[in-house]
Amino acid sequence: MKRIKKVLLTTVIFSILLTGCSENDGYSSSDISLDEVDPKENPYKSAGWYGKTVVSATTTDGTVYQHTTAGVFGELIQSSDDKDKHDIAGFGPAKLQVVFSHPEWSENNGYYFSDYRKYEEDVKKVWTFQVLNTYVAGHPDYGVDLADVTIHLDLTILNDVEYRDDRGKVEFKESTSTDDVLKNMLHLVDVDEQKVYTLVELKTATLTMAGKHTRTFRWVLGSVDNVDKQPLVSAQRAASRRSVDTDRQGFNISPMNVSTGKFGLPPR
Repeated sequence: MKRIKKVLLTTVIFSILLTGCSENDGYSSSDISLDEVDPKENPYKSAGWYGKTVVSATTTDGTVYQHTTAGVFGELIQSSDDKDKHDIAGFGPAKLQVVFSHPEWSENNGYYFSDYRKYEEDVKKVWTFQVLNTYVAGHPDYGVDLADVTIHLDLTILNDVEYRDDRGKVEFKESTSTDDVLKNMLHLVDVDEQKVYTLVELKTATLTMAGKHTRTFRWVLGSVDNVDKQPLVSAQRAASRRSVDTDRQGFNISPMNVSTGKFGLPPR
């Protein structure tokens, strides 16, 4: 009997304690955090974006020439609209290549495989690039005349970029998906033919070298106006593009051999 009374008394006391916790303190299990530690802050911040221009040319016999290792352009908060370390100069002539031209850069005037500008939201940007076919009749390396072929320009990559700067150096990381907002803002201007294409229209556009060995185009981020259709101020000849008769050293050098970036070409 005494044992039964002890059990009943214990049960009553336990019930009172439970009632006190739930009604008087207003404390519930939902107030308990299972993770008291703050989530780790993402070390990467927005750096800008980049795209890569690929050109291919098809001859009448079906031979395809393509340049895929240059044509890189974009915006980075670490870059400027003038020449900076993210602008990689061209290495020399080739049968077919994409280069960015800068007659306004004075002593730095020439051909570049990449062209980065200062990242600024809602600011129009323009990149002038040229498709070059180095042709010398009878030359063992440059004897392919592509002046009358059909060409295709494709923006194979258009990705956002992030960076971190907390380990003694700037490190970049690109996104894995295309930036659709940029796709809608970019236009291709065919300067020689005075035509403008959206990226959707460019997929089915018929482009040719138009009897030339140098064709001039522009990527325009934003609205296109008449200034964007104007030809270059002067013909370009980069310091790195020596005469093909005296210097053939750069012909087989791929820009990927001196890549300075973990995305596209620059930067690293």
